[in-house]
Amino acid sequence: MNYIYLIFALNLISYSLSASVFLFNNDLEKNKKESVVNSSFFLVGGATYLYLDHVWWSENNNEFSFSSNNDFIYAKNLDKVGHFYGGYFTNELFNNAFLWADSEKPLKLALRNSIIIQSIIELKDAYSPNYGFSTYDLISGAAGSYFHYIKKKSNKLNYIEIKFSYFKRSNKYWQLQEERGKLASSYEFFNDYVNQTYWLTISLNKLLDFEFLKNFNLAIGTGLDDSQFLNNSSIDGGLREYYVTLDYNLKHIFRKSNNKFVKNIIYYVDYFKLPSPTIRFAPSYKLHVFYF
Repeated sequence: MNYIYLIFALNLISYSLSASVFLFNNDLEKNKKESVVNSSFFLVGGATYLYLDHVWWSENNNEFSFSSNNDFIYAKNLDKVGHFYGGYFTNELFNNAFLWADSEKPLKLALRNSIIIQSIIELKDAYSPNYGFSTYDLISGAAGSYFHYIKKKSNKLNYIEIKFSYFKRSNKYWQLQEERGKLASSYEFFNDYVNQTYWLTISLNKLLDFEFLKNFNLAIGTGLDDSQFLNNSSIDGGLREYYVTLDYNLKHIFRKSNNKFVKNIIYYVDYFKLPSPTIRFAPSYKLHVFYF
């Protein structure tokens, strides 16, 4: 269910970008700024909840239940990586909001809001006939939020970023949904783990002071092949894939821009891995001239 975090995050981004141009005035008093942040939290969170309640949680509610025993083997745990990314990204958004509001403890407030969002999602899943409460999902998402908290608190991990990319290379997931008699909607690409890749990027310039690599970062990615979906009963098959490539350091490339809105756009785009030549080094070697 990691896609829910990203839907919420994208809504919050769109709100914050428009607000940064039309609403956010740095001359506002501190208490008014915090009111704007808290109001946006409930506004965006409420809108996201109502949307998902219509498109995803529309089935009749069951009694409280936990997810199946297959939860920790599904998709080779790539969904848990997705929850980690969702917690990390959501924490970043809230931290930026509370920094703008001049809050005394922005990181703690961001962590609180991020954990609240994840807990509400899992509690709602607990009454769904198709899912159930997933302890592992909640732990993975909370770990992403705490990692962001530690990263910002210590300033010793600033050379590390977590990114996400999606490109439809295989139709196996969508074909499987049709075999099961389900009509896969466009929002379900968040469950299409075959075509997702999660990246750990390392700024070599910050780590080793490589002056000539200022515009690039080293990126190591992981994904899933489509052998998991060879039949309609398999959930624990598939092979994890691992990649290495150079990633663009957008913040450095656009460092000379004086346009605040452009800088905000670049800031958030930088959480998504852009296409580049890539080497898959496991489970087998393959060179991608352009990997999305």
